[in-house]
Amino acid sequence: MKLKIYFRVIIAITAAYASLTWAAPELQVKFHMGIGNGKTQEVGGTLVNVGDAPITQGYLVITPIATQCHPKASILYTFGLLAPAEEQPFRVPVIERFSSYRLQMGAFDEQGFAVTAKDANQAILDGRIGEEREKCNAAREN
Repeated sequence: MKLKIYFRVIIAITAAYASLTWAAPELQVKFHMGIGNGKTQEVGGTLVNVGDAPITQGYLVITPIATQCHPKASILYTFGLLAPAEEQPFRVPVIERFSSYRLQMGAFDEQGFAVTAKDANQAILDGRIGEEREKCNAAREN
């Protein structure tokens, strides 16, 4: 009988601890695209915290890619507090003309630890890599 109570107490404490440790922020870039009108260009999109704790700060790195697939100077875009379930648009001006871009990201919790950061479109982007590499090789041959 005492053994059953002991195990129930351990299970209850473990469940309580687990529920406290599950709270974590998670950055997701929900959508992004390059936009230009011939005079100005930018990369814009939407950030969202899909976790259940605040993101204290984070960053995006946009690397413009020229027509012949040469990377240009990367641009650092920083952002501040992003509450759980909060969405925030972003617009990053790009001075150099570009035909595509690469996006990297990161974020930190309230204690300065890195949190999970994902691009919601990553599977689609990964599926295009072979085709993009062929286009790059063809552009560099001409």
